[in-house]
Amino acid sequence: MAELQLSLQVKNCPICTKELPISEFGVCRARKDGRNLYCKSCIRQKVTQSRRALKEYKTARKKYVSQQVDIAEVLSSDSSNGQYHAKAMSKLSPVERVRDAIRRGSRTQREIAQETKLGKDEIGDALANLLLWTHEIRTHVVDNTRLYFLNETAAPATVDDGPRLPARKRDVPSSFSCLPGLMPGRNPEGEPEKIGGWVAA
Repeated sequence: MAELQLSLQVKNCPICTKELPISEFGVCRARKDGRNLYCKSCIRQKVTQSRRALKEYKTARKKYVSQQVDIAEVLSSDSSNGQYHAKAMSKLSPVERVRDAIRRGSRTQREIAQETKLGKDEIGDALANLLLWTHEIRTHVVDNTRLYFLNETAAPATVDDGPRLPARKRDVPSSFSCLPGLMPGRNPEGEPEKIGGWVAA
């Protein structure tokens, strides 16, 4: 009798928008009606899609890691000769290609473009990265031509480096505990109170 009553009840699945018998919905004690929100076939499809997406992600990540290993091997083996294969060059990022072009003797942006086969924007971004962020290269202007050179002593900036903060001025209070004296109404005599070089109004 209970099974017949369950088969007569219907419920709407929000995914497939079908009115299905309540037996097509799995048991979920957390919900008021005791059944899942979605039907069994829709849940099965969602699980299949998520498993497929996870498999694709793992495959892509494995390919990326192996590609990075290939790049490291190419850099270690071919950098001594100064020669790179075209396939290996295509795996390098624009910053790595520009850095290696400068290492091999390219001095101007035109020479770097001929060596790396990159566009002006990519070369400009890579040069800005190497100049301003990692400080791996330096630049000089000779006869209205900007030349680029590698810094031999510069080490690439690491991710762990924090922001470089300027030195604190002497008149700035050393902590927030000094600030209550700067609040209005704290000095009943009406005289300004000096706190670490600051004047409370």
